[in-house]
Amino acid sequence: RFDRHIEIGLPDVNGRYQILRAHTGNKPMSAEVDLKKVAEQAVYFSGAMLESMINEAAIFAANRDAGFIEKQDIDRAFYTVIAGAEKKDRSSIDIDDRKITAYHESGHAIIARLVSPENRVSKVTIIPSTKGAGGYTMNIPKDRMFNSKRDMENQIMVALGGRCAEEIIFGEDNITTGASGDIERATEIVLSMVKRFGMNEKTGLLSYDVLYKNSFTGVNDIILTECKNKLDQLYLTVKDMLVNNKGKLEYMAEELLNKETLDEDEIKQIVAA
Repeated sequence: RFDRHIEIGLPDVNGRYQILRAHTGNKPMSAEVDLKKVAEQAVYFSGAMLESMINEAAIFAANRDAGFIEKQDIDRAFYTVIAGAEKKDRSSIDIDDRKITAYHESGHAIIARLVSPENRVSKVTIIPSTKGAGGYTMNIPKDRMFNSKRDMENQIMVALGGRCAEEIIFGEDNITTGASGDIERATEIVLSMVKRFGMNEKTGLLSYDVLYKNSFTGVNDIILTECKNKLDQLYLTVKDMLVNNKGKLEYMAEELLNKETLDEDEIKQIVAA
């Protein structure tokens, strides 16, 4: 039995910077690479993920026969660690699937910009990855010690934006399985709000995990009802926002179909128009 417990959490921005310095110390780095900015971008990265990112960047630089690791290598490695490498052969992807993905990811991006303007939506792409994603939207939050109720609701709304865009454009009968991961994420967040954090009026300031440990039963139905009601409410809010911004949704989707990837400045311009 140990009387001292040492918990090692994810590093903050200063910790990430020091880890990056350690892993780049023996690698040739271009002067344009600002490790402090890289550390700010890599929110929620573990030390192992940071090491993997630098190693990937070194491989990309070597494949280019470059003498230094440059910013483009770091950027490419950042997204590779998160979403997997881009699939090189995309010839077998059906045009209808590309269109669905374009609207799906545009829904995520537009809602993220509207509800969390303090976050960085740094990239939207419809290029599939080796991890199985048809595309992805990179929504980078600020470093914070806590999440507020509003923060968690915003995260749910961003997660629901893709499915909602599909329904608006293609109709309720043509929604796809592409939102399965988003629905899982939204369910995890709303369940935590209700069960753990006391963020629901009807379930009150109770930790239902504690109640279950103490053999309280019969509370499953109210938790299920409140979680479903909250998700339904937030989905309707997302739907209103996307209907009101349908022109931007369609324009962003068209841009994605033409370019496959949009960067942060392009996303800002479309949403701000």
